[in-house]
Formats: sequence, C-alpha cells, structure tokens
Amino acid sequence: MKIYIVRHAQSSRNARIKSREDASLTAVGEEQARRLGNFFENVKLSKIYCSPLSRARSTFEKIKPFVKKIPVQYSKRMIEIKMGKYSKNGHDDWKGYFKEALDSGKPYHLHFPKGGESLQGCYNRAGNFYSNLLKKHTNKENLLLIGHGFFSLYLILNALGLDLFEGKYYQLNNASVSTLELDKKNIVRKFHINDYNHLIREGMKLKKINSS
Repeated sequence: MKIYIVRHAQSSRNARIKSREDASLTAVGEEQARRLGNFFENVKLSKIYCSPLSRARSTFEKIKPFVKKIPVQYSKRMIEIKMGKYSKNGHDDWKGYFKEALDSGKPYHLHFPKGGESLQGCYNRAGNFYSNLLKKHTNKENLLLIGHGFFSLYLILNALGLDLFEGKYYQLNNASVSTLELDKKNIVRKFHINDYNHLIREGMKLKKINSS
C-alpha cells in the first residue's frame, strides 16, 4: 500500500492575508494546486479522501481532471486543528494560542482554548483516522489524502510511531506531497516527506514553453 498525503495549496491565511475562517486559495495557491495535478497523472489510486474545508476542496478540484474515475470521500475528521477563539478576527493567532497554553499551567499540548482543540486531541484524531484507513483498505490499494498542515503531519507521525513533539522539528509545505509505503503487515518501510519538487518541475516546463 502507498499513501500519498497532500497539504493543501497556499491559502489566504497562509499568506497572512486577513480572511474568513474557512480561507480560500490565493492566486499562488491556485497555481500550486494546478501543478500538483500533473504529479498524480500517472499514479494509480484506489480512493481519495479530502477535507471538506475550502482550501482542501479547491486543491482537489485542480487535481481532479487527472484522477477522474477515482472515488472521493470528504471527511470532517480530516479538518485542521480547531483553534477556537484564536481563529477569529481574520487570522490565526498562534502566538495567543501558545501563550494561553503556557499560562494555563498545563502541559501545552493538552491545553485547548474555548471552542478549540488541543494539539494532543488533533494528534489522536489523526491517529484514529489512519488506523481506520488501514482497517478499511487492503494492502494492494493506494490512497490519496488531501488535508492540512497539523493534521497531515500528525497522521504521518502516528504512522511512523513518533509522538507529537517530533512535530517541532519539521513541517509540511503548502502543496507538498508525502508518501508512505507500507508492507503486508501495515508497517511503514519507506517514506518520503514534504516533497515539492513537482512545483519546480512544472515551473521549468513553463519556462521552456514560454521561451520556445
């Protein structure tokens, strides 16, 4: 089994542009998503799972022409970590989120703000989603997951048997593709994380076309 994990393309909040909570893609994000499509043109997939949030759905719409006959399921279990009051006012206030967590006296990963979710909660949710995938699909199937930065990273950490604190040392870029290759016992034997070479390759193709 191969699991392809895509973080959505750049959203307005990723670009620090004030926007609604369910942010849409920027012009840069639209082009990143278009370039993602070509990556999957020759990839054999059995099923696609996608977050229902706008930035993930819009990313998938650009990939869709290259994976036309593959069944798709939108799952609320794949949404990004819920920041509660810290996702209001047009931007994601991570500074405020972590300040409140540290001031609470609890371990920061266990604290959750009003209307929000703890880091541990998101990590557990991602782990449960991953476990359910392994139960639902055979080892001969290849899956595509289109989601978000924290959720996708935490899913990868669960798959590799790593705790959420490992997430301090690396992150997933917008429009990146991470690949997990599992053996018959559903143990990850090969992995490639945060690949965005496809964005560069498509840029090189465009340069050739424009200069010819």
